[in-house]
Amino acid sequence: MRHLGLSLASLALAACSGSAVITELDEDSVTVQARFPNPAQVEAEAGRGCAFHGRTAVLVSKQCLDQTCNTQRFVFACRGAERPSRGRSSPWLGISVDDVADHLYADPPGTSEVVISRVYADGPGKIAGLRVGDIIETFNAVPVTTARMLADLKRGVHIGRQVPIDVRRGTRLQRFLITPVE
Repeated sequence: MRHLGLSLASLALAACSGSAVITELDEDSVTVQARFPNPAQVEAEAGRGCAFHGRTAVLVSKQCLDQTCNTQRFVFACRGAERPSRGRSSPWLGISVDDVADHLYADPPGTSEVVISRVYADGPGKIAGLRVGDIIETFNAVPVTTARMLADLKRGVHIGRQVPIDVRRGTRLQRFLITPVE
């Protein structure tokens, strides 16, 4: 299982005692950690994680992380369709994004940002070098402030032509060239 370094999950884990929190996520599995786990909350969080990939969560294993078993780690397999259905009217970037408030690197703190929540293995985003957790700053030189805005912006690009996308990875700003496909 690949660990994709979801900073949001790590931050939430430190801040939310008693909550179920995603600690690892990839296209095939999600790991949820919980202190005093509530089964329904753990399943809901795992379902949310697999939904990033358009899949359903199925419990594979659970492990106690302390002697009293108050803190547990749950591993879920993500099953179902690998690629979401999409209309032909919009170029495909091979990424899924979410609006996130209070992201670890939000500047200023509390602002809403667009974070990459999924990078498809066979998609343009993976080829370009994008990663889960990257914060999208600009797309085709236009500042991106919401996931809806990115969806609108990508409709205006041409399939097969490279488009610059600036992302913040940690504290560094990086530019990538992504080639949308049909």
